[in-house]
Amino acid sequence: MDGFWVAALAGVLAGLGVAMPLGAIGALLLRESIVNGFRVGAAAAGGVATVDLLYCAVATATGALLAAAIDGVRGPFLIASGILVIAIGILQLFRIRRPPGSDGAAVDRISALRAYARFVGLTAINPMTLIYFIALGGAVTARSASPAGPVVFVVAAGLASLAWQLMLAGAGALFGHLIGRRATRVIGVLASLIVVALGAIVLAQGAGALLER
Repeated sequence: MDGFWVAALAGVLAGLGVAMPLGAIGALLLRESIVNGFRVGAAAAGGVATVDLLYCAVATATGALLAAAIDGVRGPFLIASGILVIAIGILQLFRIRRPPGSDGAAVDRISALRAYARFVGLTAINPMTLIYFIALGGAVTARSASPAGPVVFVVAAGLASLAWQLMLAGAGALFGHLIGRRATRVIGVLASLIVVALGAIVLAQGAGALLER
């Protein structure tokens, strides 16, 4: 029983550790919730947590065997991720530009399913998430005396990530509900600019990783 709780606690800490740092994905999630409400934001949160869960499962099953291979392509992955995030931020800025007299509330409305798919794709192209879980998952697998330990670790990590992402979605939706349509549009512009800036940072990190080799 002690091993169960140790694995569960390790999973919760691992899930929060990868989810809590506010990067490009967190900024996008907040923006989605502010502009489109909690339902769409929750779907986006589910997309992020789904990839975290899958990456944690793969990492725990393979241990450290994939670490070198993933790290070897970290630069190209980061560059691709940065370009995609920048493109999304720019696309959002164009969508916010509504024709005169249009309803400002209709800024970049998307379905929950589309938001889920978008955030699955955005989270999946971040190699650092997989490397992070490889390091922790391998250690849990090696130290666990019970075959259920890795399973508990993976489930706990996924649930912790989902809980944090849902909290971000709820905070964004609440803030979006309290402000007016014009303010929502202004925040959408600012959030899109932040996304572009974060994408540029990721792109620079990828270029730096390539130059180091």
